[in-house]
Amino acid sequence: MKIYTEIEIQASDKQVWNLLTDFASFPHWNLFIRQISGSLSEGAQLTVHFQPPGTDIMTFRPTVITVEPNRKLRWLGHFLSPGLFDGEHSFIIEPLASDIYDGLRLRVRFIQQASFQGLLVPLLARRLNIDVRLGFEAMNQTLKTKAERINQTTTTSLNAQV
Repeated sequence: MKIYTEIEIQASDKQVWNLLTDFASFPHWNLFIRQISGSLSEGAQLTVHFQPPGTDIMTFRPTVITVEPNRKLRWLGHFLSPGLFDGEHSFIIEPLASDIYDGLRLRVRFIQQASFQGLLVPLLARRLNIDVRLGFEAMNQTLKTKAERINQTTTTSLNAQV
């Protein structure tokens, strides 16, 4: 089972990446992933506390698979043991060709996706498709709002210097 969401953000890939990887600030803005602790390096284990809309906070401990600064963060987690309920979660930042200012691409497509496998997936498919999708969309929208606010402040500051 797969869940895929995307949103265009009027901000640079670096601005979006910085927000996405500033785990300490998550409790202040992230409506889906409430808290993350651990090292942002391949092979490291994170502790992730997430809360789909209308549900209780859940905790899991995925392993970081990919860290490509300003482009991609991917992790894989298991519930109890591999094969029971496995979830691979990806955040992808795709710079869009237009809107370049002073060497920075100021518009990106942010993709948040997950794929789930295992014996428990059929039992949880409906809940995943509704609750987790809503959580992704809420996080995406809040990330967009926050990044665009930062981008607006940065662009205004750069224009004032010219």
